[in-house]
Parts: sequence; C-alpha cells; structure tokens
Amino acid sequence: NIEASGQNLEQTRKIIGISQKDLYQAVNVSRATYHNWVVGKSEPSASQFFTMLQVCWKKRNPESSPAIFSQKINKLISLETE
Repeated sequence: NIEASGQNLEQTRKIIGISQKDLYQAVNVSRATYHNWVVGKSEPSASQFFTMLQVCWKKRNPESSPAIFSQKINKLISLETE
C-alpha cells in the first residue's frame, strides 16, 4: 500500500526529528514530489529510499560508522538475523 508507506515515512521522519526539507534535499527532489510520496500518489525509487534511510540512520546514530549502517542493510537485504 503506497499510502501506508508514505505515512510510515512521515511518521519515522517526525520521530527521528528530521525536517521534510532535509529528506527531500538529500534525494534531490522537490517539496511537491516528497509530498506526493507522503500522501501516496507516488513512491521514491529504491536508491532514494536508501538515501533517506541513511539520513535517518546518521541523525539517530551520529557516532556510528558508515560500515555499521552498511552491515545492517546487508543483513536486512539478505534476511539474516542478528
């Protein structure tokens, strides 16, 4: 459900404390495009989603290395458990 995905994106953004502007600028899209994702009219590409995930990770874990983020993503992609 695209609409639910957009709502999850917006909810996560608010919890972490990142502005909409930070996210849409990170993926080089307009405010209108980001809004369309949030309301379910469209969705980000996989690379845009990954970039937003990275931005959220850095905000939530400022002391963590990029390697840890990559390890967690690789585990998620390969469906491994910790």
